[in-house]
Amino acid sequence: MNTSETHVLKFGGTSLQNPDYIKQSAEIVIDRTQRARPFVVVSALEGVTDALIAHTTNIGQKTDSIESNVDNLRQKHLDFFDKLTKELPKKRRNLDKLFDELIQNLHKLSLDIENKRALKDRILSIGERASALIFASVLSSNGLPAKSFEAHQFIKTDSTFGKAKVKQDTSRALIRDYLQQSKFVPVVTGFIGSDSKNRITTLGRSGSDYTAGLVADALNADHLEIWTDVNGVLSADPRWVPTAQSIKELNFGDITELSAHGAKVIHPQTIRPIQNKDTTVLVKNSYNPSHPGTSITSGFESNGALKTITVTGPFVKLQIDETYAFELFSKLTDWSEQETDSEAVGFRTSSEFEPARFILRQSFFEKVSNLLGQWASNNNVVLDLQSNLYKVKKFSNHFSDDESLCKRIWDLLASNNLQPISTERNHDERFISFLFDKQDAQLAARLLNDYLQGDQKVIDLFVAGTGAVGHTLLEQLKRLEPEGITFRLIGACNSRQALWNESGIALKKNIDWSACQPTNWDTLVDKLTEPHRNNLIFVDATGSEEVARLYPKLFENGTHIVTPSKLANTFEQAFFDDLQKLIKENNTSFRYETTAGAGLPVISTLNELQSAGDNITEISGVVSGTMTYLFNQLEQGIPFSKAIVDAREKGYAEPDPRDDLSGEDVARKFLTLARTLGFKIEREEIAVDSLIPDALKDVEKDTFLNRLSNYDQHWEKHIEAALNKGNTLRYTGRFKDGKVQIGIEELPKDSPIGQLKGTDNLIQIFSNLYNQTPLVIQGPGAGKEVTAAGVLADILKTARALS
Repeated sequence: MNTSETHVLKFGGTSLQNPDYIKQSAEIVIDRTQRARPFVVVSALEGVTDALIAHTTNIGQKTDSIESNVDNLRQKHLDFFDKLTKELPKKRRNLDKLFDELIQNLHKLSLDIENKRALKDRILSIGERASALIFASVLSSNGLPAKSFEAHQFIKTDSTFGKAKVKQDTSRALIRDYLQQSKFVPVVTGFIGSDSKNRITTLGRSGSDYTAGLVADALNADHLEIWTDVNGVLSADPRWVPTAQSIKELNFGDITELSAHGAKVIHPQTIRPIQNKDTTVLVKNSYNPSHPGTSITSGFESNGALKTITVTGPFVKLQIDETYAFELFSKLTDWSEQETDSEAVGFRTSSEFEPARFILRQSFFEKVSNLLGQWASNNNVVLDLQSNLYKVKKFSNHFSDDESLCKRIWDLLASNNLQPISTERNHDERFISFLFDKQDAQLAARLLNDYLQGDQKVIDLFVAGTGAVGHTLLEQLKRLEPEGITFRLIGACNSRQALWNESGIALKKNIDWSACQPTNWDTLVDKLTEPHRNNLIFVDATGSEEVARLYPKLFENGTHIVTPSKLANTFEQAFFDDLQKLIKENNTSFRYETTAGAGLPVISTLNELQSAGDNITEISGVVSGTMTYLFNQLEQGIPFSKAIVDAREKGYAEPDPRDDLSGEDVARKFLTLARTLGFKIEREEIAVDSLIPDALKDVEKDTFLNRLSNYDQHWEKHIEAALNKGNTLRYTGRFKDGKVQIGIEELPKDSPIGQLKGTDNLIQIFSNLYNQTPLVIQGPGAGKEVTAAGVLADILKTARALS
């Protein structure tokens, strides 16, 4: 055994809940002997302390069931022992005797022979004493000689049964005497000590952590490890906030403060014995030993690391007339004298004109409700009660910097219609506390955890469609580091499979689809519209009518949408009108810049002109990069069929080129522009020249491509006739006087549109301000990189506009 370092390893009840976990915990200790000398502290097996407490409740009425209740516990422990050990009959008998002792003490408790509180503590000690015996036996059975030590032999306390105060100096010396020279690996009972009369005392619930801290102090341990069922100290309780993340590092002050305010990972007093030492505390997960967990040291500068949520409760809010406030406070203080819970009674008064407010732990309220009712009746006082309330506390070092974090918190709550029943904020403390009913508390905790983890604004993204544009967008997001914004990709999908991760899919890596599920839009929409969603941008790169028809429900639930798809804006006019209404009513954003000119700022320019009071009279030009490329090729003598095949291969045309050649793409773009300006036009009202030969409209795609060459000569003659006149052909659109026209136009070769090359678009905007010479927007109008960049620009605009 390597003795160069001393490690204290404490295993909680969840780490000892069944034989497999006990064995795994024992393997952790055995492995530790390769680099350090281990000392082990254990809690009772999971659920045992609660069972013992239940046995002590109303014991006088249940004496006939004492033996059967204890036998259930006895059998559980013996079964664990038998599954995990071999050839240790003496230790098995000792384990069995503990439950004989338990029966005797329960009978004594029923007869009220001794001090009841002292007897209850002795009864509660059985859980840890049995657990230590089992764990030491498991280590010995696996080749590591170990011995169980009952901590009441060396941890000395006063006689405050239930929450005894430790005499640290005396205990420190005794711990060293008992444990330091042991030839075995000590397995120490947590939770218990003894008073000056050697009566067993308990240190309060979760006191095994405190025991581990006392042992670490006495032995000058290099490391104290708290093994539990989560990956270290989390940003919130995962039972309330499933997206809680582990915190890498904290300091002693941080963890002490968090524990005192309800964080369940470590007992509040654990750090106290070692707060002035160099001991490193590690909080680790027994179910996931390879996870680094949380490191806690005295000297770590937290800065932004303390960004945690705690939820405590339930509480009862009680309001009475201010006249009786201090009398009731005195009564409640007397009644709570034996309570170990620091939040049992809270009292707040504002002025003589407002009622006094008490916040009582609901369990305490239930204990004193009869007394409280009697007091109220005697004083003719009406009690205004509200129950099942919870405190949500947000911690952050940034509270000490300025009040901007408070403003962000209030803005976040207000934007989700959350109004706390009461608020507590002391300017010299690192937290703000809100009181909510249970449902609102859960929503508030989720929002504060997910969207206020630092100075950055957190924006959730869901990318639907991972084809050419969607995939390129994800690649561009990898390289993006916008100031003040953190993008969290919570999901992505294509037509076949969907990936979802509430905590975020790593944007810097290639998406791992191994954990995907079949794409089901009912399921996805349910997830996207859950109440805790905030600042969610849905990116639709699918080109799917089914997906576009989902926009109303997304807008209704506050989702913002960015899309390169023209469908939603070009369905029936009533659908478009409904979208505009929902966007306004729900204060959402809908950006579709790339639907009319790829990466060109056409939509935004129209919006800005109208916002400035200008009146748009005409829009005309080329809005299809595919068509520009096609007619450029024809000008150079490239056959029609080859030009189309080239456009497909370069990604300028759709896999089925008829989607482009039909003119439908151009028609939908101009329809979008017209509706953006406020005009009501149905798609059926637009006449469109199609370049698809009638004979090839309905054939299979491969047949279509194979027969295209039959029309090469037709197009050769057509372009040649135009060129002979100094003209060329362009596929254009025009919106004027409330009407849209789409088709082939013969234009001078030296005109702005006639000079277009590659995949360029050119849009001319005439207005009251631009009535002689149009405002011209020109640039690439096709290509996945350009379109994805335009979508990304829309995402950034949406994100920066969000509060």
